[in-house]
Amino acid sequence: RHFLTWAARSGITAKLTIRAMPEHHGDALDAEERWAIARRLLHDDAIDLTDRVAGSFVLLYAQPLSRVAVMTHDQVVLHDQDRVSVRFATHALDLLDPLATLVASLLRGERQGHTGIGAPATTPWLFPGHLPGRPITPARLGERLAKFGIDARAARRTALIQLGSQLPAPVLAASLGIATTTATDWVKAAGGDWASYAAETARTRFAMPR
Repeated sequence: RHFLTWAARSGITAKLTIRAMPEHHGDALDAEERWAIARRLLHDDAIDLTDRVAGSFVLLYAQPLSRVAVMTHDQVVLHDQDRVSVRFATHALDLLDPLATLVASLLRGERQGHTGIGAPATTPWLFPGHLPGRPITPARLGERLAKFGIDARAARRTALIQLGSQLPAPVLAASLGIATTTATDWVKAAGGDWASYAAETARTRFAMPR
């Protein structure tokens, strides 16, 4: 993109054949499979808490591994009356149970073993890594989640399609931390419509598997 911008400004484009990039979102995780994996993460106490929370952020909130891996404690707020909110972008989102309880437990350090060996007891990272003072790497997080059948990119696409059918593009962008133009593309791909937003919001917020 930077090269083509420079070429256009330099008048070199006459010597280049530039084809528009085709719109292609890539493969998506089957919707039923996505919900089945999400239910397992939310309800199976035998799974490590790190994997349950990180996987849920990918499956339910379309968060990329690169962003989940560097999440900090400051992005999660424990309110009164057991209310938990998380901030992926500019707006904080109230979480529903059972995810709210899982995130609160993770924030309090109630892990099964260590996500990061050698990580200090107090760390700003929600998912500390093996190196002291560093977060888990996206690659390592992806390896952990792959054990549960989670292809992070495919799962994220499926989540974006589902959320795009429920939320207007500006709300989707501000909630998930994606560009408004990208959010608009996903809303269009999902057949989303502003007119249905008020009614849908009155009925439910972000869908949560039971």
